[in-house]
Amino acid sequence: MHAVRILFAVALLALLSACGETAPTIAPPPDPLEKLIWSSAAERPAWTMEEPDTKDGQMWFVGLSGKFATEQLARDDAKRNATKSVVQYMGTLVKDKFEKARVSYGLESDVVDPTAAAREFEKQMAVNMANKVKVKNWYQEKWQTPTGVGHVAFALSFVPLEAIDETVKETAQGQAKNAERKAKEANDDFAKKQAEKAAEFWKQMEDQGVAEKDK
Repeated sequence: MHAVRILFAVALLALLSACGETAPTIAPPPDPLEKLIWSSAAERPAWTMEEPDTKDGQMWFVGLSGKFATEQLARDDAKRNATKSVVQYMGTLVKDKFEKARVSYGLESDVVDPTAAAREFEKQMAVNMANKVKVKNWYQEKWQTPTGVGHVAFALSFVPLEAIDETVKETAQGQAKNAERKAKEANDDFAKKQAEKAAEFWKQMEDQGVAEKDK
């Protein structure tokens, strides 16, 4: 029995000694972090972080590319991103403008649907902006990635406000024609009057720009 106690004490001391030792430090595997290896300027220009804005009769916005194998592919993607950004941004403004105007006219959303009209605006604007978006400044970077060198481009872009307002006009004209058609096809006086009001509403919208002018 005494021998058993001695063996138990020895085992306990060995266990406590092992617990008191500092566990060996195991370095975590290196993360394949991406590293900036070149840029066209010492620091990213302030404009790369700017929100869409209007100035000098133009809408300004920034396009950002993904990482691409060549500089040209990155530039092309940045310009596509810039175009997409302005279309979505203006689409939101258009929807808000149409919604406020609808309420002021006392029209129901099933008579004048700002959401559907904004979708049509975005479709039309995506087509119209293809050749209207211009790039004023470029900023570029090269990143070392686990799969190779990736090129990134930022594009400070602009589009004339007149081009945006023209798209609003085209959208309103299309909506007015649809309302006039519904008025002709209406089966009762109430539906006809509602459609006629909608047609008048869209005609009023034709000459109203959506973007805030020069500050």
